[in-house]
This record gives sequence, C-alpha cells and structure tokens, in this order.
Amino acid sequence: MKNCIRAAKAITLQEGTGLVEDFACIHNGTEILETGTWSSIKKSFSGDVTDLGDVILVPALINAHVHLELSHLEGKTLQGQGFMPWIISLLSNATYAIDETAIRNAVSSMLKTGTAFCADISTQNCSKVAELLHEAGIGFYAFCEAIGPQIPKEGASFFPDKTYPLGRLSGAGHAPYSTHADMLRAIKKADSAANRPYSIHLAENEEEDEIVAKGTGAFAQMLSGAGLLADCGKKGFSPVEYALSLGILDDSTLAIHCVRVSDNDINILAETKTNVCLCPRSNEFIGEGRAPWEKIISSGINTCLGTDSIASNHDLNMWNELEYLLKNIKIPLTTQQALSLVTKNGAKALMVENLYGSIEVGKRPVFATVPSHLEDLLFL
Repeated sequence: MKNCIRAAKAITLQEGTGLVEDFACIHNGTEILETGTWSSIKKSFSGDVTDLGDVILVPALINAHVHLELSHLEGKTLQGQGFMPWIISLLSNATYAIDETAIRNAVSSMLKTGTAFCADISTQNCSKVAELLHEAGIGFYAFCEAIGPQIPKEGASFFPDKTYPLGRLSGAGHAPYSTHADMLRAIKKADSAANRPYSIHLAENEEEDEIVAKGTGAFAQMLSGAGLLADCGKKGFSPVEYALSLGILDDSTLAIHCVRVSDNDINILAETKTNVCLCPRSNEFIGEGRAPWEKIISSGINTCLGTDSIASNHDLNMWNELEYLLKNIKIPLTTQQALSLVTKNGAKALMVENLYGSIEVGKRPVFATVPSHLEDLLFL
C-alpha cells in the first residue's frame, strides 16, 4: 500500500537540490517510490496522506559511533578531568555487565530524536546488542571490537555471520595501542572481504600519542598491568602514521575521534580516503581537547558525527551533537554540509548510502524534522 508524507519544506540532500517547499514523498513502507511537490504528486496519488505541517523534513539521522553496552553507566563517570581519570572511573564500575533495559531506553531515545541508523561498538556483548537493535527496529552496524595483545589464530572469525532485515555485524579494532597489529590487520582484511566497514578509535588523546610513539606513560603502565598493552613498535609514529604503516586506512575505514591529528595526519587521512567520525561533546565531556574540525572538513575527508557512549556524553541526541559543533566551529558550513554530517556522510562511511542519507527513490522512508531552535543555525 502506498503512503504519502507531506511537509511544508524539505532538504532531501539529493544531488543538486536545495530547500523544497510544499514537499511530498510517496513510499510503500520500506522504499521511497517518488519525491516532489504535493501540488504535482496529488493529481495522480491515491492512498493515505500524513501531513506533518509546518516543519522542515530531512533524511533520518545517523549516529556513526555509539557504545550501547555502556548504557547503564550514565552519570557514573568523571567529567572534564581528562582521559586517565575518566577511564579509571569507567572501569571502577561493572563496565560490561549488560543492562537490557538501559540499552532499550538508549535506543528509544535515539529513535525519538530522529536517528534511524547507528554504528554500535561492543567489546563483550556484540551479538546481544545486535538482537536488541533488531528488536527496536533501528538500522545498524554492530561492530564486534577486539582489544588486547592477542594474535589472531589462522581462520579466526571476528564477527558472527548473521544479518538482520535492518542490520549487519562487522569487526572493529579498539585502538592502535590496545589491539595487536596482526589483529588490526586481520580484522580489516575480514571486513573488506565481507564488504563491510571497519571502525577504530584513532588519535583520541595525548596518552595514545605517547604510547604509540614511545610505549611509555602512566596509561601504558595501566594497560600493561591489565594485560591490554599492544606493542606499537616505538618508532616515533603518530597514531595515524602507525595506522598507515599497518595498511588499515582506506575508504571503508572509519577513524573515530581524530582529536590529536597534525596537518600531515590529515593529509594521510585525506589521501587514503579514510572516513572520520568526530565526537565533539564526548571529547569535551572527558576533557581530551577538540579535534581540528575545520581542517578535517576543509581537507575533503568524508566527515560524520557520533555521540560516543552515554558514559561520556549527556545524551545520544544527534541534533545536540550537530548544534554543539555548529556553535563552535570557526568556518561557515552550508545547510547541506551541516546536515550531511549527521546523514549522508555517515551513510557513506558505513557503506549504507544505497539505503540511508538522503530522501530519494529506492532508499528507506525514514525521516527527521529539524528542531525549530536549530533553524537559525542551519538556514542562515
């Protein structure tokens, strides 16, 4: 059965289009069949019509980085004191004791604020989180994250070979300093063979810089004591240079955070076509500093946004993430550029641009509406 969605205005993010007034979209519940103006579509349309009124309709939002298995830790970590105090406060809790109710509530909050697809990272509960995401009806990639100095065995599998109507699983490396180089390369190879994206935390904080370059520091000692320190070679590399040396940077890799990247690092990411997911409010919450958003975006790197976990943020609302960036960025962004950070770019990075990221024929009929208080920021 065909249905029609009407809105006073829309930004579809279709190539070459801007603000569309008197917008209408026909769909069959699973696929968009036609877009245009209501005045032109109504002449031939027969079916149910949902009129959203005086709103600006946009593609549904994509949260390109979240840790739902940490949903029970809301309000239980230190804020603004830096990475080491934050991670110690995180690990003082039952970190991976999964709380299904907390996860369901977290996913519900994302759906209510317009997010229809997320990239979840799970260290110990990947399959269970995938089941909960499926149950909630949200699109997803569930990344099974590897951490520790273990060397992968021949023929090892890094994620369950299971698909869902709206989701899939893939493999992820935690970070260069905490996952063995052979493991990072093996997971990347497996993801690429399965035509799936690869995620890794990269260049997040100064502690990472020191471990990768020298293998030293208080955080290195802490990881070593826990049996989680990976040998990064001590060659003086930056995290991005080290990742390049491992051969894990390309257009299906999503580098998370990139707070501490030099101009050379940005050039490497751009030249390898690596995608970058910024988590601005999480970095501020922890007290890690701020990524050079302007240089990253201006370099042409495909850049998207994520909230990270509720253990390092105030909520999982992607509109709030975008608002924070727009209020603090030092370069102008067009409406399309700004909205693409939470829609189209995430879809490309996660290899689901055939289904998400814009309102156009063949894609899923999932939408968000621009909060009224953000209209001045987005439509200058």
